[in-house]
Amino acid sequence: MNAHKRTVLFDLHQKLGARMTVFGGFEMPVSYSGIIEEHLAVRNSAGIFDLSHMGEFEISGPNALATLERAFTNSAARLKEGQAQYTIMCNETGGTIDDLIVYRLRPERYMLCVNASNIEADRDWIVELNGGRAHFEDVSDATALIALQGPVAVAILAILADFPIADVARFGVAEGNVAGITCLAARTGYTGEDGFELFVDNDGARQLFEAILDVGAAANIKPVGLGARDTLRLEAGLPLYGHELDRDTSPLEAGLATFVKLGRDFVGSTALTAQRQQGLKKRLIGLQTDDGKMVARQGYRVFRNGDEAGVVTSGTFAPSIQRPIAMAYLKTAAGVGETLEVEIRNRKARATVVPRPFYRRDEAHAASTASV
Repeated sequence: MNAHKRTVLFDLHQKLGARMTVFGGFEMPVSYSGIIEEHLAVRNSAGIFDLSHMGEFEISGPNALATLERAFTNSAARLKEGQAQYTIMCNETGGTIDDLIVYRLRPERYMLCVNASNIEADRDWIVELNGGRAHFEDVSDATALIALQGPVAVAILAILADFPIADVARFGVAEGNVAGITCLAARTGYTGEDGFELFVDNDGARQLFEAILDVGAAANIKPVGLGARDTLRLEAGLPLYGHELDRDTSPLEAGLATFVKLGRDFVGSTALTAQRQQGLKKRLIGLQTDDGKMVARQGYRVFRNGDEAGVVTSGTFAPSIQRPIAMAYLKTAAGVGETLEVEIRNRKARATVVPRPFYRRDEAHAASTASV
């Protein structure tokens, strides 16, 4: 049996009192001070995350773009240098192999950030599609990823950065020093808040993490584990691979049509074009239980007029809005405000279809205008 992997920050997590869990083959912090406290720190101040379990690939050379255009639903040809985009990698039937972010670092150099549980499968798939035409390198083991998210995140990083990090646009990426550590600073995230994800060599990860904690102490920032990362992304209505996305689910079914640029020849394009023309077999919706107390969890069945109509993919208590929320797939469309039922502990609880995201940050508290 293979031992679980550890990120370069494992010892620091233990020092900070983290409760650990296994996720994507890695021992990762699930929480430090408590999921709700960490969640609210991100919403009200800032939270720092170790995301070094994620995978990073670099692909470069004259044929790099052609490989990306063939592999992904979104068009990387639309990216300018210093820009990033969310995209999906599909199989021939339109099912989702992974969702990821593509960063254009140079005219012919790109970086991909992929989900930890899919690193090997993604690497094999892209290498096969690439066929040796572009230079491909898996730099996951040499790369740490630290995220700082929340309304004061950018203000904290502006103190530490030797470049105008606050000027980096949303879904932009820039290279520079933060706390004396060279990093790629991407204004991306998975929380519904403003902030950055910082890609650094392993050797500089601990210095960077501790420097951010030190400077952010005045703003009461918290280290945040995977527990709050999940509640934050669910409030923001963001899909998670293995829940809302898998090889039997297309990005169109997951409500991600914005990131599918049809009219191009990418893997899965024929199947996705047919889906759009013929109709979807299922659709992702947002749900709230009417009593405001019962939580619909992954795998719970959803009913409409007494008939089984779908299944919950993710569910939790949402600290920001103080009520349970869930996402579910239904076999047919359902309008906002429609009443359904979810089977919770052998009883059917009334639930209402609601818009996603469940939470949207107040733009007045954007990080670029906050202070520490």
